[in-house]
Amino acid sequence: MNRTDQLAEFLVRTEFEDIPVNVREHAKLCILDWLGASLAGSVESPSKIVRSVIRELDGRKESTIIGAHSRTTCLNAALANGISGHTVELDDLNELAILHPAAAVAPAALAVAERCGSEGSDMITAIVLGYEVEVRLGMALNPSHYDYWHPTGTCGTFGATVAAGKLLGLSKRQMIQALGIAGTQAAGLIISFGTMSKPLNPGRAAQSGILAALLALRGFTSTTQVLDSRIGYCYAASREPKLVKLTEQLGTRYAVSKTCFKWHASCGHTHGAIDALQTIVSKCDVKPDMVERILVETYPIAVNVVGNKPKPVISSDAKFSLHYCLAAALVFGKVGLEEFSKQRMRDRRVRAIAKRVVVRVGKEFPNAVLGSARVTVSESNGRSTSVKVDVPKGYPDNPLTVGELKEKFRGLARIAVSSTQAEEIVTRVEHLDKIPVSSLAALL
Repeated sequence: MNRTDQLAEFLVRTEFEDIPVNVREHAKLCILDWLGASLAGSVESPSKIVRSVIRELDGRKESTIIGAHSRTTCLNAALANGISGHTVELDDLNELAILHPAAAVAPAALAVAERCGSEGSDMITAIVLGYEVEVRLGMALNPSHYDYWHPTGTCGTFGATVAAGKLLGLSKRQMIQALGIAGTQAAGLIISFGTMSKPLNPGRAAQSGILAALLALRGFTSTTQVLDSRIGYCYAASREPKLVKLTEQLGTRYAVSKTCFKWHASCGHTHGAIDALQTIVSKCDVKPDMVERILVETYPIAVNVVGNKPKPVISSDAKFSLHYCLAAALVFGKVGLEEFSKQRMRDRRVRAIAKRVVVRVGKEFPNAVLGSARVTVSESNGRSTSVKVDVPKGYPDNPLTVGELKEKFRGLARIAVSSTQAEEIVTRVEHLDKIPVSSLAALL
């Protein structure tokens, strides 16, 4: 069997009971975390724009648009929810794959589960398997894939296809075809970062994944070697694809268990530096007017993605600016959603501090791909303090507690729904393996 074939065999064979209990429970936390980001994102401009387009093209009412009091086709719901879930930059991460695993998989799974009248246990299984495929693919393609491509959109298309295909009950042959259809659709460019098109990438990935699964279910064909062929997706999208990552220890460990949950409302490449600065401020009681320079030493990807935007104009761009994020962390003590409001972005203290931030590649981080950084704060009194962060808060080796994750969800959810409704969503996600998906979707 080639690796595409091996993956399809595993995906079709694996059922809810085959997945370890701790993995299932962790998947529920991933679902809750994504729902919080989606509810908060539902009030943002990108979500409102896509909903206006969907209203003009509306059709069958089968799947919920989160935060909108409306239902639409599963394809359009996945598009809308994929955009909402990624807009506020608080959805989960996978460090080694350099992608946001929930961003495309969760909206695809929710939309198809509603369409099919699925049980919550089926949705959990679909999400676990979707994470598995997209993370393995991200690990196989990176780091060179990330030179141009947004893995959340590209690899996410495959993950969404798997989640949708599992819920639709695809056979092994159909799953192979669906993966082939996914490969010819998978796209998303990192040049879109800082614009509304960044969350469009997982929205389209979720939509494309469902389309791939629906087409395969009806006999639509594609290549059976999309991941293996020398002219297939892996070789087209990476300079040095590591195909062994696609099937290595398949079924013995689950990617969903290695999820990183975001604590700051900015690009993941800023998080190590923010944590380091906050440690210095806490330890040394540093005030903004005491700072002469903030030096950030980090890995090349971070410098390229978030190290070259000292004067962001709009909030989506500010989330990809180390200069702004560190200035906001110093002035306001945190980097949450409020820190990207127009009022705070215009703050003179923040603008002044941002000019004092210097970003460069550090020799300590030759192999890092996400999160780590060293920050050195130089003060006007001559004192200089340096802190290195290898593992940002929220990563598997420095995890958020379940209580912190729930509190993060509540804070985000209350932007769109009442406190009572937010608490009920928490309860239903906790018991998702024992209730139908429709019971949860009715609250969204």
